[in-house]
Amino acid sequence: MNLWLVFLTGLTSGGVTCAAMQGGLLASTIANEKRAEGKKIPQDAAPGSFDLGDWGPVATFLSTKLIVHLILGALLGALGSVLTLSLSAQLFFQGLAALFMLASALNLLEVHPIFRYLAFTPPRFARKLIKNTTVANRLFAPGILGILTVFIPCGVTQAMEVVAISSGSAIQGALIMGTFVAGTAPAFAIIGIATAKLSEVWRTYFLRVAAALLIIMALYSFNGILQVRDSQFSLQRLGPKIVRLLPPYDRNSTSAKAITPEIINGIQPVTITIESDGYSPNRFAVKAGTPVELTLKAGSVYSCATSFTFRAFNIQTQLRPNTSQKFTFTPTRKGIYTFSCSMGMYSGTMEVI
Repeated sequence: MNLWLVFLTGLTSGGVTCAAMQGGLLASTIANEKRAEGKKIPQDAAPGSFDLGDWGPVATFLSTKLIVHLILGALLGALGSVLTLSLSAQLFFQGLAALFMLASALNLLEVHPIFRYLAFTPPRFARKLIKNTTVANRLFAPGILGILTVFIPCGVTQAMEVVAISSGSAIQGALIMGTFVAGTAPAFAIIGIATAKLSEVWRTYFLRVAAALLIIMALYSFNGILQVRDSQFSLQRLGPKIVRLLPPYDRNSTSAKAITPEIINGIQPVTITIESDGYSPNRFAVKAGTPVELTLKAGSVYSCATSFTFRAFNIQTQLRPNTSQKFTFTPTRKGIYTFSCSMGMYSGTMEVI
């Protein structure tokens, strides 16, 4: 695999999709620290120049994240897919991350003192080793967070893990994962340093804005989980129902019909093309009681969309670039079913009629 392509993938799509959750966690950690510092600094104090307090947490986060992904890449290259997380485990950690962001937002807004206890703090023995210095304490939380990112991989990271597995080499696997993480570094550096400096320049408004953004990212993550689980309460499911309740809605109008495949030799063939920004088609209809042959085709795509999940029919797969896979199943119950990537970022629906 061309490592330059891996780096560019991390720099572009990897940086954007991974920053949606992991960047939110980093911002939560730094914002909580800055909130604690802000109580000791006069409101009219001028912002200082860049120092260890600004770039130190970001550098620590990126360093531990790089190290743990180098190790993961080596293990994946040597041992294969036995080390990959199940979908349930991924959703569990995604839920924990969303809860952490939500609790951080409530802490920034000072909703209740209990939310102050959510911050990562060194254990007692570690505090003795580092002599409880301010700098060491400040770097501890981002360092732990960098390690924990291995449990909340974004869709592009999962695609890189598949590439590392297919390399069949510990060295190649480590290089692939390390190069990818290095490519995502600029996005996280911008998020971390911007969070640190903005909290100094606009202390009064920053906490409110940061809290609002964290709440949005947390809700986005929760909605992604609902999408993957094909829940009736996801935004994509509730949205059309709410629109139909609004006064201007014409209840006699008909929405565009979903694509319906032609039945060939008793089978309904459906082909979904996986693209960088989702699936095409992202809406189609099939007949109940007739087998469906679903073909997934991926081009040169490195995005969350390659981690395809169709929970209602027990389909879960991670496609490598320029490959295809086929699945056959028979829908028996009429209704609308959601398929999505493993994070719920991209989705579509199949209607059984």
